[in-house]
Amino acid sequence: MDRLPKRVVIVDGYSTGVFYMPLLRELGIEVIHVRSTPVSLNAHITDIANAALKKNATYFTALVDGARPFEEIVEEVSAYKPVAVIPGCETGVELADQLAHFWGLPGNDLAFSRARRDKFAMYEAVSKAGLRHLDYGRFAASPPLVSWVKQKNRFPVVIKPARSAGADGLHICRSLDEVEQAFEKLTGMNTIFGEPNTSVIAQEFADGYEVVVNTVSCKSWHRVTDLWRYSKTITADGRSVYDGAELVPDFGEVTDEVLGYAFAVLDALKITIGAAHTEIMVTADGPVLIECGARAMGGSFSQTLLRSCLGYTQLEVSLDAYLSPDTFRARWDRPYALLRYALFKFLASTRKGMLDAIPGVTLLAGLPSVKGGNFLGSLESGEVERTVDLFTSPADIYLCHEDRRVLHEDVSLIRDLEKEAQNLLFEMSPDHAQGHNPEWYLELPDDLWLKPEEVGKPDADTIWKALGLREGVEALDCPCGDARVGIHLARRGVRITGIDVNPRFIQKAKERFAAEGLPGDFSVGDMRDIRFEGRFEYIINWFNSFGYFDIETDFYVLKLFWKALRPGGSLLIEAPNRSNIIANTRKIIQKDGHELARHWDDLTERLYAPAEVNVNGEKKTVWVGSRMYSISQYRLLFRLARFSSVDVYDENLNPFSDEARRAIFIAHKT
Repeated sequence: MDRLPKRVVIVDGYSTGVFYMPLLRELGIEVIHVRSTPVSLNAHITDIANAALKKNATYFTALVDGARPFEEIVEEVSAYKPVAVIPGCETGVELADQLAHFWGLPGNDLAFSRARRDKFAMYEAVSKAGLRHLDYGRFAASPPLVSWVKQKNRFPVVIKPARSAGADGLHICRSLDEVEQAFEKLTGMNTIFGEPNTSVIAQEFADGYEVVVNTVSCKSWHRVTDLWRYSKTITADGRSVYDGAELVPDFGEVTDEVLGYAFAVLDALKITIGAAHTEIMVTADGPVLIECGARAMGGSFSQTLLRSCLGYTQLEVSLDAYLSPDTFRARWDRPYALLRYALFKFLASTRKGMLDAIPGVTLLAGLPSVKGGNFLGSLESGEVERTVDLFTSPADIYLCHEDRRVLHEDVSLIRDLEKEAQNLLFEMSPDHAQGHNPEWYLELPDDLWLKPEEVGKPDADTIWKALGLREGVEALDCPCGDARVGIHLARRGVRITGIDVNPRFIQKAKERFAAEGLPGDFSVGDMRDIRFEGRFEYIINWFNSFGYFDIETDFYVLKLFWKALRPGGSLLIEAPNRSNIIANTRKIIQKDGHELARHWDDLTERLYAPAEVNVNGEKKTVWVGSRMYSISQYRLLFRLARFSSVDVYDENLNPFSDEARRAIFIAHKT
């Protein structure tokens, strides 16, 4: 770079803006941070600001209160003789414009500052520039809004705040009632930035797909830094939820048209210096503006990962524009190209509740393109909210790979988890009334575990047929109980290794086999601690013996089973069909003659039952809490544990259907 200045002002260095600070330190430049919003402001931006400033405290030469009168701000900051003023995020754009203008530093046209923050003014500027735009209006009262919508007579219609971000407050309305409800809701609340919604923007709904053009400008020359394609979902109540953002090499045949339109928007908003983030909907009629931010793309994405894909980051190019403007174009006038593919997945929760654990961290870590993630918010709060926008997403997953196909396969699996298995990502806490005893299975009396002796042979016949067993094969029965099923398999020549945590069951199993002179290896052990590798042709997990633990541990058990199998081996798991779960699980009669009461908890996906047990002569209630995975969840768990395929049958070994009482899974290892 050219001769480096000494001090730079960052206004609201939050979101992606937090990454300016370490870059400036590497360059030997001091940072003066100006906070534009009051410390006492009751808004989401206050939490964001506090966290960012605390995290980056060591980077700042000075922290300046920017919520004071402008004269006081410039008086304090002028002493540092800054050579550049850079907005760190959306809230810092207008104050950064004002400060740069005051000191005569590189900055965007102050007359258009409002148009770079207020969406109505933004659309006005784009319209006056003669660019294609969506039909829009601004309304401070419901009657004229409803009249406008009636006149347009086209649904859906978008209702949103004029000054916000991240789909905050955005509603997609399909009726006049929904329009009025959205207006009342928005005008009765503040934005995430703490600004009151005194009016709303109504906008034509754009049918198409959304893309992002990130740029850095210098002396009115615009350089593309990165291109993205968004995927979003719409909730039942019309909220727009971010699903993912994929870094892409281009937009196909419409690339030149989209880029030309994006540059024209930058010109219309008089963006001549620094980073910009332009969101565009590609429709059948061509590209149209959603919004444009005169700052770097938000999201706090991993800069290391982005650098591995691009060779640089938007923030690095932005600093170059401010600090070395005379040589900027010569350095950056080269084609945009990707080195690797990346996708940032925003997880969504359809439920609200307290967290017991976050198994998604472990389950997703084994996917080839998953390079990291951010679960910090959920970990710190211990809860998840129902996702309605970007800010209520409970976590982000970072995916990156040289093969774009692998990237798409992995994100497809993650979407399946969101749809079919939310507990596999975020395990919810049980109702306190049920207690929380993770080792309940160690406290139950033996008689509650075992099926009647006479069903041992029919069960063994089913296992023999399901797995296609034959004389001489080696099988692990885990947990094996007292071998009332395994003995029938051994009589037909299967070499049984049995493991169970109950020493009394193991002793009984040994006695059974010894009485008939059958070979068998039985030992007391925990399925969480089996240490076999490539030994067995078959593993049998019979009679609802999976789901005792938390989800992460259940997954670990599956991986141990996979490891214990030979290539080409199969794992059998038998479980009740979760549909109509009470009817599909057996009645348990305790010694006192009372039936064990059972109830299904949809939040934790567990079947709970209070069992009365006798401990040293005293009665005690133990809450049985078996997790019941759905068919889809089992399939996903098998896939994550590296099983190549799975077949599912009912209790009669017919193809599984929703009417089945039981499910028999045969998972294969290649």
